[in-house]
Parts: sequence; C-alpha cells; structure tokens
Amino acid sequence: MAATAGLVGTLLMHICTNYEAIMEGTQTDGEHIGCDLWTPKLFHGKTFTIAALKEFPLSYLEDGIPKGIVFDFVEILRDKYGFNYTVKFPEDNIIGDADTGIISMLHKKEADIAAAFLPVFHEMDNLVNWSTTLDESNWVVMLKRPSESATGSGLLAPFDSTVWILILVSLIAIGPTIYIIVLIRAMLCKGDEVLTTIVPLDNCVWFVYGALMKQGSTLMPMADSTRLLFATWWIFITILTSFYTANLTAFLTLSRFTLPIDGPKDLAKNKAGWIAHRGSPLEYVVQNDKDYEYLNKSVRDGKGRFVDLADIDIFTLVKNKKLPLLREKRSVEYWMFRDYMTKTENSVPENERCTFVVTPNSFMIHGIAFAYPKDSVLGKTFDPLFQSLVESGIVKHLLKQGLPPTEICPLNLRSTERQLRNGDLFTTYMVVVVGFISSIVAFIGEVLYTTMKRCSMSSKIRTSDADWTGDYGYKKSEMLPPPYSVLMQQQHGLGKHQIINGRDYLVINSKSGDSQIIPVRSPSAFLFQYSA
Repeated sequence: MAATAGLVGTLLMHICTNYEAIMEGTQTDGEHIGCDLWTPKLFHGKTFTIAALKEFPLSYLEDGIPKGIVFDFVEILRDKYGFNYTVKFPEDNIIGDADTGIISMLHKKEADIAAAFLPVFHEMDNLVNWSTTLDESNWVVMLKRPSESATGSGLLAPFDSTVWILILVSLIAIGPTIYIIVLIRAMLCKGDEVLTTIVPLDNCVWFVYGALMKQGSTLMPMADSTRLLFATWWIFITILTSFYTANLTAFLTLSRFTLPIDGPKDLAKNKAGWIAHRGSPLEYVVQNDKDYEYLNKSVRDGKGRFVDLADIDIFTLVKNKKLPLLREKRSVEYWMFRDYMTKTENSVPENERCTFVVTPNSFMIHGIAFAYPKDSVLGKTFDPLFQSLVESGIVKHLLKQGLPPTEICPLNLRSTERQLRNGDLFTTYMVVVVGFISSIVAFIGEVLYTTMKRCSMSSKIRTSDADWTGDYGYKKSEMLPPPYSVLMQQQHGLGKHQIINGRDYLVINSKSGDSQIIPVRSPSAFLFQYSA
C-alpha cells in the first residue's frame, strides 16, 4: 500500500512539474492539476479519525492493519499532507442515515472523514458533504451459471413468440380464406363450368398444411384467381422455411448463451427469491426510493432478503441454493475472479471453472465519493487532489487493481464445440407425443362413430322388418331394402319355401316345368344367376 501511494505521489509530482512549466505556476481552482497540490505538509502531526466500512476487497482489516483500495487513497492523502489517522468502523456495518451507520458517525462528528466508496445520495446532503465524485457504482445480479441457455428449445429459437403466433394465425386463416374466395367467384360466375368449380373446405385446409410441410397437392386449380392464391402461399412458405432453416442452423452451432433474467425487475416479476447484504446501499434505496418499490414489495412478500452474512457464506449460498445475489459489480468481479483462480490452481477443467455469471445489464448507477461532516473544511483541501487522481486515470487504475484486463467469466464462454443437448430436441419429443395422442384420440373417435352408426342402422332395419305387409310390400317412407326372400319372390314370381339340408330355399317352377331353388338367407343369393 505504501509503495502504491509513493508511486502515485511521484507521478503526481511529475505531472505537477510539467504543468507548472506550461502554465508558469498559475494557481488553479482544482479543475486541473496545479502546484497548489504540493504545498508543504499542511496537517503534519495531526491525527484524524477515519470511518470505514468492512467491504472486502475495498476496505478491511488484516491482522489489525487496515487494507484495501480505499486505504490506498488514504495513504496518498497522508503522504501528501502528513497527518496520522486511526480507523473506526461503525457498530452496524452499514451506510445508514442520521441514526446508524457510517453517515451517523459523520453527522455526530465521531469521525473526520468517511473513507469509503459511498454512493452519492443527495437525500443526505443535509447530513454530510460529499467529496469529488471518484467513479460510478454499478449494481448487477449475480447467479449460479445455469447449465442450459434460457433461449429455450432449439426448434423454437429461430423465431420469437410474435412470429410464431402470426404463423399459427396464418395457418388457421388461409384455408378458409381460399375457400371463401373460391365460393364467391363461383357465385359471381354462374354458367361457366370452370369458374364455378368449388374446392371443398377440407381440401383447402389440407393444401395449406401440406404446403407448409413441403408436400404435394392433388388440387388442380383451374381459375387464375385460385392459382394466384396457391402460388402466393407457396412463395410465402418457401421464404419462411428458408429463414427458419438458416436461423436454426446458426442457433444450433453459434447460439449465444442467455440468462433467465436480465435484472432485478425480472426477479420481482417472476416472484423469484434473491438476497443482498444488509445495510448495503441497495437496502437504503429499496426502503426510500419509489423507483425500486417492486423490490420493496418483493421483500414484504418474503421473496427478497437482506442478510447479515460474511461474503464467503453469501457466495456459498448463491452456489448451493441458486439464489440470485444483488451486489455492486466491482465486488462481484473480484469474488468471481478469486473463485476462478482457486479452481485453476486445483486443476478443475476449463469448462467448469466459471461457476457464477452476472447479468449483462446494470442497475442503480450512482457516483461514488468520500464524505465529510457538514461543517468540515477538509473537503476544500482534499478535493483538488481527488480531482487530480480522477483526471489522471489513477482512480480507475486503482479500482481495477488485482483484476485481469479481460472480462471475468463472460456470459458467452465462446466454447469451440457445440453439441446438441437433450433440451435442444425437447420440442421434437413434444411433437411426437402430441402427434401420437392426437392419432389415438382420432382412432377412438372413429371407433365410436362407426359403432354408433352401426347401432343406428340395426335399429332402422329392425323397424323396417316390423313394417312389412302381408303382400310383401313395405312403407314408402322407409328407405331400407326388403329381405332377400321378398326380392326373389317379386322378381321370379310366387314360390314356396322349402327346407333342404337345414337351409331355407325358395323353390320356383319355371314355364318349362323345371324346378329351380334359390338360397334365401345366404348372402350368396345376390350372386345367384339363372336362366329362363
């Protein structure tokens, strides 16, 4: 830490010297780096009480010695102005307000400066003074990396839900539309054999479905208007299937990994559980900012929780319980990198080292700064130095210290191999299952319909048998044919029944005197041929 402060001090002195040579020692008001930063040690021999928060790796105690990025800035101030300091942590490790937390310490003048990256809440302007804004805090949602992308099944991925709905509507509407147009044309073109040809509705519907499946059709439209309708649908299906095939290939080979949530609003919308640190800036915002009322409602419903646990315990909870964590991005990146390096040292396979992932979009973006008591004069002295650190890029350098220059465990791991998973074929399985179920339902319906039809026919036949008259006539209202014996007698004249070998025959005497027998009850009676 001391080495970092010394290096920064040397760099600032060099910048200041060059600036003096250019500006000829002109005094500045703090908007740029000037020689007023390097006056003799103004607070030599004085001891300040510095309030800090335990936020690893920003500020923490190690063997009783304060360490972290925050104290790199404190050391720069101490090296420049020559003061000593003691560190005091609030009883509740929170930002708080005028009653508790680090802001309370400043308001009650229990500390001379709050050395912490505090989000600048202007609601607290009446309690404390803020230093020069050092950087921005971005909050993200961290969760355990899911095993599969949230894009969904591979077969549905090429189009979004709106496109699929429109395709379904077109499939339902095109068949009846073609039928109605053909029907109207037939009504308007009476007398023309070609133009009055009507294509049945079921044929129109099956044509639409068959074209979608790239199947042929037995329909032969004769009129030009019908041909144009068919050709329009074929062109539409050709373009649609081409786009679908291309997008499906791209998705299965180069698909981008997506998360089931994009931010805290999705957590509240899906009524999912989440956790965050108790006393964090997020808790203050949730309780006081109406823009985050959806998170406050989630807390009241028992879905969101602010927990007072150590960092290692919270990240273990995220890993084992799969609870999303809402936290400042800088701290999340540090812990993700630490977890990645631990797995690397333990020779964990490359594709298993990124346990956690963060949402690509940030929320609750605030400037961060140190804070002073309301009537403190330290701000006029320290703020020009803070401004210099910001303008020279030293602040961003220190905040990135200990982290790699590349993104840690990105959302898309850019794996070189993309094998189809069982989830990619889920829709295929569903199509097969639905198809079999539909065929079974249709089969049962056909059996029931046939059975009912047979029962109805049998009932009509029994009724007609009871209506026969003595002279072998039957009611004109009945459409059922008479028994075989009646048909034979009506065709060949009167004959008499005779049982031969246990079977009923009609014996008819021809004009030549020969006798002829005709089976009465056997279906073969219809096949009987005789000669006069």
